[in-house]
Amino acid sequence: MTRPTLILIAALGASSLACGFLDEEIATITYEEGIPFDFEINADALCPPDIDCDAEPQPAPEAVDLYPIEFDIAVDIVEASGNDELQGVGQRLRSVEITSIDYEITENSLNFELPSIDIYVGPLDATSPEDEGTVLLTTIPATPAGENASARAPAVEESLETTSDLFKSLQFAALPSSQPRIEEGQPFPPRGSAKVKLTINIKLVANPLDAI
Repeated sequence: MTRPTLILIAALGASSLACGFLDEEIATITYEEGIPFDFEINADALCPPDIDCDAEPQPAPEAVDLYPIEFDIAVDIVEASGNDELQGVGQRLRSVEITSIDYEITENSLNFELPSIDIYVGPLDATSPEDEGTVLLTTIPATPAGENASARAPAVEESLETTSDLFKSLQFAALPSSQPRIEEGQPFPPRGSAKVKLTINIKLVANPLDAI
């Protein structure tokens, strides 16, 4: 076989491989979705024991720690996004990237400062930030008493790789955690409530040609 023939065969082979690569990349699908979840903070549930929480609020003679704010919220990404197509690509997900995290605090009638809230995420069966596999996703800043707020919260860089792997299962637990405190001179016992909503904006990349 002559050298030109060998070169031609090699070129044809490379062309076939290139076409296959292009076909595979063309089949790649990208979804951009918002994953919302919410919870409500009620002062009645935070009042410590042995305190008459029905009494008229008066300036606190000293600082008082309230019950911790703790929730475990099961989040189904398919259901939360409203995109049923995600169910079919779950096992062919190449990556899940958090693009931003938005939060809203509304209907805030709390008579004390809402402290910063750490948002952990973990496996669906996680119920506490201390459970195995949980990581800190972001922190919502403190909000003054009676004020509403909305902004973008930064994702914790060190958690992004773990979070991406966790979200590939299309289900996870969201675990808000905070320690509220009434400072000396502030109204006590606590009153009011506030609604908190988070939206995790993500980009999912899948390829139907990938083997399961």
